[in-house]
Amino acid sequence: MNETVHDLKIMPQYLWAIKTGIKGFEIRKNDREFQVGDILRLREYKDGQYTGRLVLGRITFITSFEQKDDYVVLNFKRLKLDQAV
Repeated sequence: MNETVHDLKIMPQYLWAIKTGIKGFEIRKNDREFQVGDILRLREYKDGQYTGRLVLGRITFITSFEQKDDYVVLNFKRLKLDQAV
């Protein structure tokens, strides 16, 4: 099974919310043809550069309900590094 990995920038406060389990979704422009089963690599981005911190997740559900044109809600399950591939 070929999995697509999407590298995405994420602001520190949103990375924190995901790492603490408060947040399990992302709202993103659907410019990458996201699919259920794809991997999200959410890389913390602060002051114009990557910090090295990241979170991995596998997309479990996608909806565009009540979103702006070309935007989707991506529900995902967090993964440990060894589960990503």
